[in-house]
Amino acid sequence: MKKILSFILAVVAAISMSSCSNTDQPESSSQLIVGSVSALNADMMDGWTNSAPNKSIKALLNGYETVSYTREGFFEVNKTAVKEFSDEENDDGSKTFTITLQPGLTFSDGSPITAKDYVFNILLYSSPEFGALEADNFSGIDYVGFEEFHSGETRTFSGIRLLGEDTFSITVKAENFPYYFELSYAGVSPLPTSVIAPGVEISDDGEGATLSEEFTVDLFRETILDSETGYRYYPKVNAGPYCLEEYDPATKQASLVLNPNFLGNYEGQKPSIEKLIIKSVTDATMMDELAAASVGLLTQVSGTAIDRGLDLAEEGKVEYATYLRAGYGRIAFAANHGPTQSAAVRQAIAYCLDRDEFARQYSGGHARVVDGYYGLSQREYRENREALESELIHYIYDLDKARELLVADGWTKNASGGEFQEGVDTLRYKEENGQLVPLIIKWANTANNPVSDLINTMLPGEMAKVGMELQATSMEMGKLLSELQQAEGQNYHMFNLGTGFGSISAVWYYYNPDLKNFGGSYNSNFLADEELYQLALEMKATEPGDTEAWDAKWLQFQKRWNQLLPDIPLYSDDYHDFFTPRLQNYTPDGLWTWENAILYAELQ
Repeated sequence: MKKILSFILAVVAAISMSSCSNTDQPESSSQLIVGSVSALNADMMDGWTNSAPNKSIKALLNGYETVSYTREGFFEVNKTAVKEFSDEENDDGSKTFTITLQPGLTFSDGSPITAKDYVFNILLYSSPEFGALEADNFSGIDYVGFEEFHSGETRTFSGIRLLGEDTFSITVKAENFPYYFELSYAGVSPLPTSVIAPGVEISDDGEGATLSEEFTVDLFRETILDSETGYRYYPKVNAGPYCLEEYDPATKQASLVLNPNFLGNYEGQKPSIEKLIIKSVTDATMMDELAAASVGLLTQVSGTAIDRGLDLAEEGKVEYATYLRAGYGRIAFAANHGPTQSAAVRQAIAYCLDRDEFARQYSGGHARVVDGYYGLSQREYRENREALESELIHYIYDLDKARELLVADGWTKNASGGEFQEGVDTLRYKEENGQLVPLIIKWANTANNPVSDLINTMLPGEMAKVGMELQATSMEMGKLLSELQQAEGQNYHMFNLGTGFGSISAVWYYYNPDLKNFGGSYNSNFLADEELYQLALEMKATEPGDTEAWDAKWLQFQKRWNQLLPDIPLYSDDYHDFFTPRLQNYTPDGLWTWENAILYAELQ
């Protein structure tokens, strides 16, 4: 969407952030240190894309969602939070979900959670005021009245009703049915209204939830963006199993403590580990830290580090869990500017790389190459593997094919405007609007990254053989994400990073051609292809439970994506989590990640 705020909190010291009403730890306090090779940053609130450990922290800080994604891979009403739940189809084809909360729900500071706090979540994350903070504000896009509210035409969201102290309703537009994941429309979590929007009133006179005039951008610049107290960086009151105790921007380390007021997840499960410390580790030293007990859990370990972990396990020093990845490592392209606007150029780059060898070298045999927008753990992949292997292009190392694509795409000139000659000229050009455009690909990457290092070893020389030049720039992950999502004035054409799929892979958002509103955090490739988008919408409109129809549409989407190639999938991992033998009953998998599994685990 809009570019990420370039706000850096390195100027502030570590701040005590505990929001729990009772944070006294017993003398026998248990503590688990979780290491992440992805760097932690200061973002602790939804609205801005951030790295994997921040996503995990946000999952641990939030709770009492009305609809939960279960370990078995289904959506169900969260009975810990919801006392009564109903849905009713309206005459116009829309559907209203009405939710009554369980009594006794409280935030981490002991203050009561009411229906107002759920309604506030939808209103905040859909409002033009939140969008003015350069944040994503499309939370309520599927609900009746979104457009009028989102544009600022009205302060009333007609499809969201505040029906009492403990009851609210959500009305979903008729155009959004059928929908394969229909129950997820009713999924919302509470936000502490009094903390984020002090003085703001939410009323309902029968026409929808209405915000008072105190709901302003200036208010949120103080309550959300303030560098020391803003909720984006300092969520001092929350509803999840843990509270944020401290974040240190110098060491990029965060500590979380148990929320004593948390009543449990959808199964009533509460965590027992009293303190979690999330710290940054490096691929080169993380196993040494695990062996020395300076780290107790390493999650989603991939590549050759797996073998080092397995050696420790064989020595009896660590335990491990293994599962397939719901995602892949990738080269991502900006499809809206420069040479990578062309699918032919993106395909040519893919033909310059031996992806199978890349996956083997990077992973030591613990990963496989995928050819579409999916990961190895996904049900659709497992049940359609034969069709995927026979119907998708498997981009292999083939420089002749790369040259053929570039010539057909018009990259046939040299620097002086003459015909490009193999063996004489080094860089291809294309004439566009009377100007010669060089075939230079600007690549943003992160330093001290084995994937970046291997790309730099395997790709630039092969690209040069077909007349392309790859210019590399290394930067921190936060800067790379900011560049990736920059809606205007992009500086780079190519990025390497990973992607992970959640319980819903909302491809109708991720490849929405409305780049003004969806380009960036959602459609990070800035790919505007109407055919791909229509295939995504057909997937969305599948009747709930019709798995056969969903899979057929999913396969058509994959075929089109595979031709357009907005990413080059490099590998999908056989992930391993390595951990201290003291950690018991810890059972993660591809979609039931560590922040879910840790609620069921304990330290001996």
